[in-house]
Amino acid sequence: MDITYLAQHPHECEKIARWYFDEWGYTVPNITIDRVLEKVTQKAQNVEAFPLALVAHDDQQLVAVAELKIREHVDYPEYEHWLGGVYVAEQGRGKGYAAALIEKAKQHVRQLGIERLYLQCEQYNIDLYKKYGFTILHNAVHNGVETHIMVWLVSDD
Repeated sequence: MDITYLAQHPHECEKIARWYFDEWGYTVPNITIDRVLEKVTQKAQNVEAFPLALVAHDDQQLVAVAELKIREHVDYPEYEHWLGGVYVAEQGRGKGYAAALIEKAKQHVRQLGIERLYLQCEQYNIDLYKKYGFTILHNAVHNGVETHIMVWLVSDD
């Protein structure tokens, strides 16, 4: 497995946009695949500063992605740095790709001197993120979906 930056593989943007649209598009009113592609493409521009995306390849095949974002939730502008868009292709689930991406994201955050990394997830993902040091701050609603806001404090790791 290789974890690299989407900026090194911009040709993968369309595939990632399709994954995101198929997985979460229903939650965003009036979203289009073109708008999702535009957002993914923005994250293919950086390898250091936020926003950016990390990708996992296995045998040169894209199998997973995760994003580091700025102020993902409009209701919480005080939460600046976010992990989001963690997605593993169906055939790759259960093989440690999400774990590798989360650890790489945390390493990147440490190197930048960022103190807190937030995320929002649905109930079924809480245990995954707790395993990697995230704690629940509170519940929230995002595009009509109940979520949980979690945080990882670099100093706690």
